[in-house]
Amino acid sequence: MAKIKFKMNQRNLILTAFVISGFTALVYEVVWTRPLQLIFGSTIYAFSTIVTTFFIGFALGSFVVRNYADKTENPLKTFGLIQLGIGLYGLIILWLFSILTPVYLSISSTGLQFIQFGLLSLVVITPATLFGMTWPVANRAYTDTEKKKWGEDVGTLYSANSLGSFLGPLAAGFLLIPLLGIKASAIFTASLNLLIACMVFCFMKFGGKK
Repeated sequence: MAKIKFKMNQRNLILTAFVISGFTALVYEVVWTRPLQLIFGSTIYAFSTIVTTFFIGFALGSFVVRNYADKTENPLKTFGLIQLGIGLYGLIILWLFSILTPVYLSISSTGLQFIQFGLLSLVVITPATLFGMTWPVANRAYTDTEKKKWGEDVGTLYSANSLGSFLGPLAAGFLLIPLLGIKASAIFTASLNLLIACMVFCFMKFGGKK
């Protein structure tokens, strides 16, 4: 059987995947705020926990893989594996929230908000860190080192991710949650990350072009 040949090249694949990745990151922030709101009893604390943890994870993930991204010979595969991890975690995180709820409530009477914040942040920090890891890896896979147009390539990549990040909250607040609800929206979003992983692995298997 002849192999299927994809017309999409690696740069276009990464660009498309990074739009979707940015979209999912912001959808998660909105979707996960709801169960945390039920735990905290306040939208302000829930949203603050999500945003703070996400930015810590973004910074941590980018810092951890910065050197690896420069040295790896297959950044595209790494990008796919990271998206796979995000998608799988996205499928179970609401279950993890439900497990932590009684633990959180048992210490809520102590008034130690920092401990409560830290407990719930432990659940969110993993996908946030994985999202942070996508940046240096995607940059390595996308940037054309031969043409040395690093500023142009990084700017294009950042714009693509920002476009997805712009569309994510709009879709979550006005379409996904009203139409699907929290659980189905979370599953749908996780499926998008798994889709990215499948796109990457299929591209690698069937011989896409760099």
